[in-house]
Amino acid sequence: MSRFSRFTALLVRRRAQILCILAGVILYFAAVRLQPEETDLKGGRYLPRSSYGGRTLHYEIEVEGLDDAPVPIDVPVGGRVWREEEVGKAYEACIQKVCESLLAENPSAEEVRTDVTLPTAVPDYGISISWDSSDPDVIDYYGKVRSEDLAGPVEVTLTAHLTAAGTDTAADYVIPLTVLPRQRSAKEQLLEDFRSTLLAEDEAQAADEVFALPLEFRGRTLRYSQQTDRHLSILLLLGPVCALLLWLREKQGMQTEEAARRRQLLLDYPEIVSKLMVFIGAGMTIRLAWENIVSDYETDGGPPRCAYEEMTKTLAQLKTGASEGKAYHEFGRSCGLRQYMKLASLLEQNRRTGIANLRTLLKAEMNAAWEERKNMARRQGEEAGTKLLGPLFLMLIIVMVVIIVPALMSF
Repeated sequence: MSRFSRFTALLVRRRAQILCILAGVILYFAAVRLQPEETDLKGGRYLPRSSYGGRTLHYEIEVEGLDDAPVPIDVPVGGRVWREEEVGKAYEACIQKVCESLLAENPSAEEVRTDVTLPTAVPDYGISISWDSSDPDVIDYYGKVRSEDLAGPVEVTLTAHLTAAGTDTAADYVIPLTVLPRQRSAKEQLLEDFRSTLLAEDEAQAADEVFALPLEFRGRTLRYSQQTDRHLSILLLLGPVCALLLWLREKQGMQTEEAARRRQLLLDYPEIVSKLMVFIGAGMTIRLAWENIVSDYETDGGPPRCAYEEMTKTLAQLKTGASEGKAYHEFGRSCGLRQYMKLASLLEQNRRTGIANLRTLLKAEMNAAWEERKNMARRQGEEAGTKLLGPLFLMLIIVMVVIIVPALMSF
């Protein structure tokens, strides 16, 4: 095969990769061609400023002609300032814009009842504003209007002090406002009149030992009551809450008792299987071995054990004439654990069909039970160690407090 043929075959095998590379190159040059060269430098020498009173902008540019190679330099450009001949017009435009938003929700300067808007700056013009009020008790420097106690219209003059950034000139503008008493609703007016009546009654009864509230007002019969601070309605919830807590405590106690019972059953299981294996190996029947285990338990006289108590019940069933298969089955169900159900199944199957290797099966079950008991003992040890972490952390915190507090107090 010629060299050209091999090259052609290579192109055919790698055509997907080659097309991707070509597409990437084409896209790059197309993007470079189509992307406008937008820079901050306009006309080769002009750099834009920020708005009036704005911050200083920094531009990174390269200067050619200072040296043989272009020199990079940082050029700071300050914010724009007003010319002296322009600042007057700027103040006029600014105060006009302030007056447009000053009234806020008020209909006009002659009807001011709610708060007015007093801006402290106009960023578009780079102008800062400070305010004075002829009556701060009616309109303060923040535009808060207090018209609740006014008996009639009050004339208030607001003075705006305008200062443009970068200039030494300032201007003052006076804005007259008429503040009217706040309009009350019918309900509010009724309550205000009733309070005035109470004040008058209090002055009239000042010499009396007690103050007698009026029995009627404007033709309306009045009745009085006083709210108490006692919230006795919470006692209605006390009973249900206590009942719920007692039920939760009882449920938790039952769960704890069930867990303790299961743990005790697991602990006694290897010993019971071991005794059964020993007695059966000695030639006893399963029932006789059962009776001997129960007899040893009753003779020992120790604290009650759940597994042996269940065996005692099963023996009582056998003595009353119940079938061994049913008795062993009930024993496994009463214990409620998989291990005891398996043991009951083995004993019941041996009674029905006879199992030649029952002792071998019991030995394997006993070994598995002892391993499970070892694992359970190991888990209990780990749980006990985990429970000790809380007191240890508490002691650590106390020691740190004892050390750190005196050190901090010594400074």
